Amino acid sequence: MKHSFLVFCALISSSVFAQDILLEDFNYTVPDIARRGLTKETVFKGMERKFIKLGSSICSNRALIWAHDMKRELNIDSAKMFLFYSEKTGEAGDKVWWYHVTPMVNENGTLWTVDAGFPSFVRSPLSKNDWFKKFAGSTNCKELKKGDDELIAKMFTKRRFPSTTAAGTYDCYYSIVPAPYWTPSTVAQGLLERNRDGEPGNYERTSILTGELMQACKEASTSALGGIFGGAEKKCREYLGL
Repeated sequence: MKHSFLVFCALISSSVFAQDILLEDFNYTVPDIARRGLTKETVFKGMERKFIKLGSSICSNRALIWAHDMKRELNIDSAKMFLFYSEKTGEAGDKVWWYHVTPMVNENGTLWTVDAGFPSFVRSPLSKNDWFKKFAGSTNCKELKKGDDELIAKMFTKRRFPSTTAAGTYDCYYSIVPAPYWTPSTVAQGLLERNRDGEPGNYERTSILTGELMQACKEASTSALGGIFGGAEKKCREYLGL
């Protein structure tokens, strides 16, 4: 009886002190994983690294699969952070990147990056600024929010952002979004409420779209040959539970 009472008190305590985070631009809540007895380290360690081709897959495809895994296996509503480059780069040192994206989880009211795609130099969850240092070589990064329409529209261009704009001079730009947003274009649509052609609409993402998840999985887990002959779809349906 005493043990049960202590467990009950612990559950009440964790609920009282849980610190959920609201992404206001999207009206999306990122729940505190501590409420469920999880830590950012546990989540990071458990992220799939064998099924996904870490060295050759596209970051947004990996991130969508990981978001799906977190929701299905741990019932975690996660977030993502999209980073947009200007001229500066970090340890990744890839001159052709124009953006990168990482999953994020909320632990005790703080969002942490859980970027499992780079085991050689990302070995644990990182704070937002430490992740910026790794991938952008700077923390002088501007957050893109609703109202930054001119900058947000650059997500459609698939090119690096300018260092200096009417908003100031920055080494990088970023946007923190709900997990179901897949690519920079979907983020831009969600924030601008229009597509690249200027057509208005409701582009809100409240859950991961199955078609996008399958497309992401095929690229991130299977060779081009596997995609041609249909092996990718079967493999992905089994892994994703679709």
